[in-house]
This record gives sequence, C-alpha cells and structure tokens, in this order.
Amino acid sequence: MANKSARDKCFEEATDAYNDSVPDNEKIKIDHQKPWGIGDDGKWRPFGLLDRLWDWIRDSDAVYRVPDWTVEIDGKPVAGDNKFSGDRFQNRPGRSGNNQQTDQNQMNEDQNPGKQEYQDLNLNPEKCKCDDNPKPQEVYVRVPSPFMVPGTTPAPGTVPGGATAPEAVPEVPEIPEFPGIPEFVFP
Repeated sequence: MANKSARDKCFEEATDAYNDSVPDNEKIKIDHQKPWGIGDDGKWRPFGLLDRLWDWIRDSDAVYRVPDWTVEIDGKPVAGDNKFSGDRFQNRPGRSGNNQQTDQNQMNEDQNPGKQEYQDLNLNPEKCKCDDNPKPQEVYVRVPSPFMVPGTTPAPGTVPGGATAPEAVPEVPEIPEFPGIPEFVFP
C-alpha cells in the first residue's frame, strides 16, 4: 500500500518473521494495511475478498480507512495503528467526517461492542517499552573462508606476511588390483 512508512514496513517484516518461526497455532492473525469501509448496515468492517477497493476509492461517497494493522482476536477484527517517530493520529477529517482516531475507535466498537481496551489502540514506544529510535541488532554469522577448508593448508601467497609455506609432496598410494571385478568394454 502506498505511503507505508519505514516503521510500518519494519513492523510488518517483524510480524511476518515471527509467524514464519512459530507453529500455526501460535501465529499472529494479522493483516497489514487492510482497508476498512462502512457497509450497508452503517457499520465499519474490514474489506473481504469480494470487496473491490478501487470501487470504494472511485465512489466519492464511499467511506473507507486503512489502519496500519488489523488483528483477529477471538474471531473478530481489531484495527490499530503504529505511532512512532513523530507520527500521531491525524486530525483532518476523512470521508466519514471524523478524524482518524474517532474512525478507528468506531471500527473497533462496531466489531467489538463494549470493549474499552480496543479504544485508542496503537503501538508506540511507551506501550512497546522500546526505544523510539532503535538501533539495528548486530547478528554475527560465521562464514567460512573459501581458502581455509579444514584439513588443508593455505594456498600459496595466502600465509600471513605474504610468504609461501613450503610443503612436502604427499606420497600417492598404490592402487591395488581387485580380482574378480569385470572389465566393461564398450564397442
């Protein structure tokens, strides 16, 4: 989706990596940048497979929003947003006439009536207990040198200091004859 911030991309990659590393029953049921719209019943709902976002965009009366993420909790969708590095809920009204936070709260109320814990839902440094400006974690991966294979000696000129190392030429073992092995002759 357009306008996906670097933080949103990072969050998506992190949740995808987590889901790739756990069994199916432990995966987070999450959709990133999933559009929501107001249905014929006047309630917010996430778009399904049969909904066409483009039809909603072209229809100037259609009301839709795209939260950063939608998770499934107890079989029902819950919308949320990432709010890092100066990002905040937008005050300008959307197609509903309401600001971003009001619409998001209404989305969650329509799908999960009376669940106060789903109001003002967002991830930020205080809630995540993380640094607002995280540094990439250094991961050391041992990569063997193509020149240093166990049981071999360095190629000439690769010994520290640039000198070649003298070596004795190994003896070639004698190949024994094996009686009884047929000899194949091709015409």
